[in-house]
Amino acid sequence: MNLLLVLLAIGAIAYFFLSHHNRLIQTVRESDVVIVEGAIDRYPNLPLGDFAVPNRFRSPDRIQVVFPMLSELGDVEYIYSWHSLNSVTPVSLSRSHRQNKVRVMAELAPVIKEHLRLELDRAALENQLVKINKIAELVSVSDLYSSQLGTYERAIDETEKLIIKVEELSRVYVRIVKETLIGTRIAEFNPDLLLDLHVPLDEQYTRVKSEYQFMKDSAQAYYDLLKESRGATDLPS
Repeated sequence: MNLLLVLLAIGAIAYFFLSHHNRLIQTVRESDVVIVEGAIDRYPNLPLGDFAVPNRFRSPDRIQVVFPMLSELGDVEYIYSWHSLNSVTPVSLSRSHRQNKVRVMAELAPVIKEHLRLELDRAALENQLVKINKIAELVSVSDLYSSQLGTYERAIDETEKLIIKVEELSRVYVRIVKETLIGTRIAEFNPDLLLDLHVPLDEQYTRVKSEYQFMKDSAQAYYDLLKESRGATDLPS
């Protein structure tokens, strides 16, 4: 009986630990911003200090985060850094916070997350384009399937246009991150020069993002046709 109670207690503790661990992982996944312990010691020139954007997990206790940086020439660089889950704390930041870095990270983090997802879209689209081109080459020399060549050619055209739009939107994201980080640096030396730091989400950002989504939705029709003929996979979501 005592052994059974011990086993039940051990099982309850293990369940509690696993449940807590899974909730923490989910919370981190859903967070725009995390604080990484020791980040400044590891990377002393981070414009936004120990604030980072969570990116992906490699194992249950290893997480990759992204720190936005500026190179010596003023170009945007992302530092992809792996850390123990125990050293990462998800935080909710306020855009109305008095500290500049907190306000900036609260506004910039969602933009960086969008940019990271866009880069995954780009890789998926480029891989898809290679696959469709290979199938189109086969279709073009086939007696049985040559009537489908037009569908593949349209899918190729739509994919190439979509990749171009991804590149345009990516440049917009980079500009937003760049100007915001530059503004943060300026404010460190003279806060009066930049009293109200806000991410410059201008008309170009809204327009290009909307155009990209429209093109992505339009291209899906061609991919659906190809999917039915086992010629392609879905667009990245």
